[in-house]
Amino acid sequence: MPAETTVSPTTPMPRAYGFLPKGDRYKTLHCRKLTHQAGKPLYIVVDKKTQIGLRVPLAILHTVHAQAKQTLSTRRAATSKRDAIDVAKAAAEIDVQFPKMPKAEKEVVLRHGFRKHSGRVGRTSSIPLSQKVLLAVIAHVRHINTNYDALLKDGEKRTDARKTTRSKIESVMRQWGYNKDLRWYFRSEKASPSTDLT
Repeated sequence: MPAETTVSPTTPMPRAYGFLPKGDRYKTLHCRKLTHQAGKPLYIVVDKKTQIGLRVPLAILHTVHAQAKQTLSTRRAATSKRDAIDVAKAAAEIDVQFPKMPKAEKEVVLRHGFRKHSGRVGRTSSIPLSQKVLLAVIAHVRHINTNYDALLKDGEKRTDARKTTRSKIESVMRQWGYNKDLRWYFRSEKASPSTDLT
């Protein structure tokens, strides 16, 4: 595999090379792949320990920009389809765990807890769907059906506010048909009080 060399933004640009800023996964992947296939060096531009982009041969950069433009609508459609499938799976899992949950509440959980690029629990890939759904619903109930946010606003510590709202959260979840033991969750809050699910 050809070399990937780390350079600073002030390092002179190699002849017949161009800069691709970080941020577009499609372009980054294809510029890297085509540069390696061509046997050319690839330069990773790092500013103060943060990668800000790549320097790749201009011909490859132009090719990738053109391909990205040509395939944009197809890629967006594929992404939308995948996102819709993921939301449908989450909706089905909500129906399994919370069969009595009102439809309006379910819509809010799906829209808020599973919103793309939100950093919320519903978007993480590190835990199973069943747990993502449970944690998203707990967070929803905490923020919508309890006075948790008001307690925090009034200066109460997060751990104390969570203890105060625990029984209300459990009550709402039982009304929505959740019938499993939640003690594991509330025990884990004591171990990591800074964890916020929204």
